[in-house]
Amino acid sequence: MARFPFPVLRTLLPCWVALLLLVPGPAAAQVPLDSLPPDSLPVDTVNTTEKYLAAQAANLIRLPVLPYPGVEGPRPASSRVVLERDSIEWSIAETLGDLLQRVPGVYLWRGGWFGRVEYPNFRARGPASVEYYLDGLPYIPIGPDSTGIDPSLFSLSLFSRVEIDRWPGGLRVYLFTRRHDRKAPGSRIGISAGDKGIARYVAGLEKRYPSGLGFAVAGERFVAPTATGTASDFDLTQAWLQASFIPGPQFGLLAQLVRTDPDRKPFVEGTDSLDLRLSGRRNDALFRLFWRPRGGDTGPRVDLLLGRTTWSGGGVADEVRQGGAIATWRGRTFDVTLRAFNRSRWTPLDLGAQLGWSPTRFLALAAEGAYQTHDGDRTTRWAGARGSLRLPLGVELGGAVRSGGIVSAPSLASDRAQTLTDWQATLGWQRRWAGLEVGYARTDAFRPQPYRPYLPTVPTIGAAPATEWLTVGWRLAPVPWLAFEGWYSDPRSRTPDGLPPTHSLTTITIRSKFWRTFRSGIFDLKAQAAMESWGDGVIGRDAAAQPIRLDGATFFRSSLSIRLDQFTLYWDRVNLRASRKTYVPGFQILRYGQTFGVRWEFLN
Repeated sequence: MARFPFPVLRTLLPCWVALLLLVPGPAAAQVPLDSLPPDSLPVDTVNTTEKYLAAQAANLIRLPVLPYPGVEGPRPASSRVVLERDSIEWSIAETLGDLLQRVPGVYLWRGGWFGRVEYPNFRARGPASVEYYLDGLPYIPIGPDSTGIDPSLFSLSLFSRVEIDRWPGGLRVYLFTRRHDRKAPGSRIGISAGDKGIARYVAGLEKRYPSGLGFAVAGERFVAPTATGTASDFDLTQAWLQASFIPGPQFGLLAQLVRTDPDRKPFVEGTDSLDLRLSGRRNDALFRLFWRPRGGDTGPRVDLLLGRTTWSGGGVADEVRQGGAIATWRGRTFDVTLRAFNRSRWTPLDLGAQLGWSPTRFLALAAEGAYQTHDGDRTTRWAGARGSLRLPLGVELGGAVRSGGIVSAPSLASDRAQTLTDWQATLGWQRRWAGLEVGYARTDAFRPQPYRPYLPTVPTIGAAPATEWLTVGWRLAPVPWLAFEGWYSDPRSRTPDGLPPTHSLTTITIRSKFWRTFRSGIFDLKAQAAMESWGDGVIGRDAAAQPIRLDGATFFRSSLSIRLDQFTLYWDRVNLRASRKTYVPGFQILRYGQTFGVRWEFLN
């Protein structure tokens, strides 16, 4: 059980101080200073003021960085959620799954306390609900689960930006590792603890040189011993290594490795194992080259990407190699992006195209299409379009449609393409102090794959019929330091398996910088409370194809964060009502569970 040794340091510190005071120094140190020749004393060659000023000057020198691939160009309103580093740190988010809940209708299959499985389900699409990209390269399911990605295995401390692209029947998540743009080195540390011996340790160092060379190294260790059930230990170690050469804004090279070592024991209740063990090692290696003929954000750009993903552990050894290019032409009001990839397994050919156009600030249009070939003479092909129109008084109209045939699990030879046509219409109204978005969508019938870790508990998920969805998102900020926001999602026809009806998430946030006391703006306080609630539903089907009931529930959560410049202290607490309800039947949530810790970033 990992614990930070504060008591040990507190015990040893007085001993070290006493030892330094009592032990005599060398004999030469006992000679009175007055008896020495005037010129024999060593000269102090360290000018601390000069070094401090040089460090401060280095903080102001900006160096070129690689642009974000695959997300350029104008997009219609409400089509994506963009979270920068500050938003990630200040949200109630221990995991990437917590961030995905910003999208109305996302239901997390939480398998208990932090560290357990938490697959998202969006509009009854199961593991196919979400696609992931890491620094522009598709993040492929591999290993024991080759049909879906568990977002709890991502370390949020590694990312500088998260973008969630919204379609009526699915989400696409772009994850971008940190980009250090200063001459001064950047470093960070983080330590957290909590109930049941849970602990998290974060460390990182990034350095760039004016010549263009740079490196980054970071890691995170997360330990979550058994909190509920008879046994449910979890241990995750993640490391990130990167080397780069970016001599200017027109050309750059990058090589990186993300290594993930999960060890998640089965969740045991009594003598029954409710989910499957995950133990092994995943390596994601990336090489990237980008070029553009001139600096700035406009004009053509080409990104060449090569990747190799391996998994070993749990009796499985897998490898997928992939490579391709992303070509972009960005204008002042439009962008065109072409994408082509080849993979060594499951999807030999992956082609895509995106177009965005915003001729005025009142109108934005976008179109996208994809064509993929899969093993077994299977193909995925679809096209989609989105648009938004801004009217007077802050009113916005939006719409999206996507149609085609989609293979949701290319790794399964038995999975065939499903023909889908999904659409959504939205009506929004935005003001500085308030906002409202009402959406009405229709998703086609779909056969979702089961979530592999939950096979002992929920072996199948029933086929979803064509479903109409009502979503409402709202925000109210009557004063600058107080904000209310939330969303509501409900299927208007029969509720499909895998998620509940009348699902809502509401937050209340108090944030103040106490300007009268801290005029420099160095202080920041944020207190937030959240309530998630839903009605009775069906989570899936048992071995006899009978429905497994999901009871309606309400969970409360609170978070407190205090920031002093780059030092952050936080406290997070879940299940404040000590509810015995669950997100997935059988997986209890720890009552009054809490984590607390500090984060500190340096630029010197």
